[in-house]
Amino acid sequence: MSKNTNSTQFRSVDVDVYDEDQYQDESKEDVSASVAVNERADQVKQLLTSLKTKEALKASLQSPPLGNKDESVLNKNYETVLSVLKAFKTSEIEGALDDLDTSEIDVLMKYIYKGFKLHPDKSGALLSWHDKTFKKGGLGSIVRVMVDRKGI
Repeated sequence: MSKNTNSTQFRSVDVDVYDEDQYQDESKEDVSASVAVNERADQVKQLLTSLKTKEALKASLQSPPLGNKDESVLNKNYETVLSVLKAFKTSEIEGALDDLDTSEIDVLMKYIYKGFKLHPDKSGALLSWHDKTFKKGGLGSIVRVMVDRKGI
């Protein structure tokens, strides 16, 4: 046995931090993300009313709330993107996708898969978007979306 058994200097972890009574959830409400999503939704709504669907698509895909734990923020942003996708005619989809870069294609693919998950019965329009987005982004886009841990 050790000669110095009364010494506590060997402890490097403060176990009192993990006490149940002192636990504080790290997910503090991020008000700035909520405000940004609401502002983006208003901007997209204005672009859609002025029939600028391509600009509305780009605006809706800018700085998504990746990894945000607040479901209301995530759903609000999803509804914004979905409203833009519904505003397009099938013949206009490819032209809109030509204006997007790789990261925006990946974000769009995330929202398409979220739509499949949330509304599997209403996925007809999303299937046409998926087909055209897959042609533009390729298999790499799908792999990046499936591997990414930050949810939308």
